[in-house]
Amino acid sequence: MSTATVATPRTFLYIKEVADLFGVTTKTVRHYHKIGLLPEPERSEADYRLYTGKDLWRLRTICELRRLGLPLEQIRTVLAAPNPADALSVTLATQLDAIETQLVSLAARKERIEQLMTQETLDVQQICGEPELYIDKLLIKHAALIPAELDPSLLQFEQEMEKMMVTFSQSDSRGETISPMIAYIEAHPEQYRQIMYDSNQAWRQLPELDSLDSESEATISRLADHLLEHNRDIFQTFAQASKATDEGSPTTAVLGGVMDEKLQTMLTPAQYFFVKYLGAAADEMRAR
Repeated sequence: MSTATVATPRTFLYIKEVADLFGVTTKTVRHYHKIGLLPEPERSEADYRLYTGKDLWRLRTICELRRLGLPLEQIRTVLAAPNPADALSVTLATQLDAIETQLVSLAARKERIEQLMTQETLDVQQICGEPELYIDKLLIKHAALIPAELDPSLLQFEQEMEKMMVTFSQSDSRGETISPMIAYIEAHPEQYRQIMYDSNQAWRQLPELDSLDSESEATISRLADHLLEHNRDIFQTFAQASKATDEGSPTTAVLGGVMDEKLQTMLTPAQYFFVKYLGAAADEMRAR
């Protein structure tokens, strides 16, 4: 009578079996060993890694935390903490905040794409969107201070300049620039009424100058000087408020060139000379 030999079941898994079990590659498992996130298991005489229960629990934890979006360094911190459960709770709360922020951003992006897709034709420039403009809010809030016959091209110029500020800024800092202007306007409404009236009057005279020569430039300079002379306090406040925090940087210089090109395409030569003249005066005030 023969006795059947019963094979002793293995109490370990090889690396390929472990990788398949957790849905990762053997390269990933080896990387976890290399960076010290997953301790090396015992090895066979043939130098094969032999994974047991404790190794599987550790790797399972790592894989689950990775699926939750945690970086490897955060996982290392959690697992090395005196109280891993508390550390994990804090880490997951932070991760949840980040996800909620991403969801808000994705929802806004989705809404923007849906708006674009409803249009019959798409222009590349439209993708930038139309930012909410402070100048429009200002005109509504202080409508009583604005000339009834405000030149449309003057309003368009102000709107386009603010759009350029938003388009080429790393962060929208218009609030920091415009808040002191609004505060000054509310404290000195008559000064704002005067500068808007004088600006509109000067602007409406510019189209009468068909071309630029020394005589027309002198006329435009007098218009600008008159505007500055009668509105120096409010102009000085606006000039200081619009001072760039990174003046002198290459980025500021390049973007200044971009805005200058935009000015030349949207303004008449007379309007361009007028704006540049006032810009130079503002630069002098900021430098004081």
